[in-house]
Amino acid sequence: MKSTWFKSIFIAGGALLLASDSFAGAKLKVSDTTSINFGGSIRVEVADTDTDTDSGDSDSFGTSIHSARFYMKAKVTDTIGFQLQTEHKDGDMLMLDSLVKVKLADNIQLWAGRFIPPSDRSNLSGSYNLPTWQYPGVASRYPIPKKGGRDDGFAIIGSLAGGQLDYSLGMFGGKADATVPEDTESVSGRVAYSFLDKEGYLTRSTYLGSKDIMTIGYTFMKQSDAFDDDGATTDFSASNIDFLLEKNLADGSVATVEAALYDYDEFGAASKEGDATMVSLAYMPDGIFGLGRLQASVRYQEFSPDDDSDDTTRVDVGLTSLIKGHGARVGIYFGDQETGSSSTETIKLGIQLKL
Repeated sequence: MKSTWFKSIFIAGGALLLASDSFAGAKLKVSDTTSINFGGSIRVEVADTDTDTDSGDSDSFGTSIHSARFYMKAKVTDTIGFQLQTEHKDGDMLMLDSLVKVKLADNIQLWAGRFIPPSDRSNLSGSYNLPTWQYPGVASRYPIPKKGGRDDGFAIIGSLAGGQLDYSLGMFGGKADATVPEDTESVSGRVAYSFLDKEGYLTRSTYLGSKDIMTIGYTFMKQSDAFDDDGATTDFSASNIDFLLEKNLADGSVATVEAALYDYDEFGAASKEGDATMVSLAYMPDGIFGLGRLQASVRYQEFSPDDDSDDTTRVDVGLTSLIKGHGARVGIYFGDQETGSSSTETIKLGIQLKL
């Protein structure tokens, strides 16, 4: 197994060295008001997983394509554009994003189609913009039906106070439960205030020092008759508060603190209802070490259900070499997740390329 790890690290390093000077998405200018942008991204991981349960232990090792995406963004006029993005994941090819964007005023847009609905920072950032590797799914568990945290619907997205206050409100298809005969819509909204640099609707969990961030956000999501509970329909209701502080320090390093609290009030079953917490710390010292700048990270998650079932906790620790920011990175990541007497430990080599 050691030789396989060494080969994987060698191949990853070579690929990133070749790619580190060539990252730029393609742009086709049709006219002064019309243009098309193309790009893509890929995440590959080599993982060693050890699972321990009451029924026995198991171990697995392998390489997989964690995600592979291709996108196209088009600006049709000064006020209308559209975006398409596909993803290959878990052996399936799916339409990740397919939406139209209409500028209603200087700071107000209408988005319609399939996209990330108003939700927590983790979902709005996505796995490509984390200081660690794994999406924080223990704490962030909104029941958004489409893969990649997307849903079909529309939203008003805007900003106030010179762009410091971002807001969004939308209506979407919501949780698709085949046992519930009536279709109902999900309503979600988010408001976030940035005390330092502005962010916008789509966020990141780390800007790697390109911005100084101190933002607090609030999200809610509701849907009537979302689940079937022994023949009776039940609602879904959840909300969360999240916070990000990222600061360039005087010595050239970058410190990052992210935290979120979740309240899953109604979720169709008591084992899914409860409270969740996520806290993440990251530090990027000044200077180049080997291929690029280094960022160390640690993250803790906990979900406590309302019934008598066991809590779930997860700890992630990582060390990432940032050859070209989020566009070219390679890292080693360790994760330990526990629920009662069951536990899963994973060590991964993660490779990410994005243009």
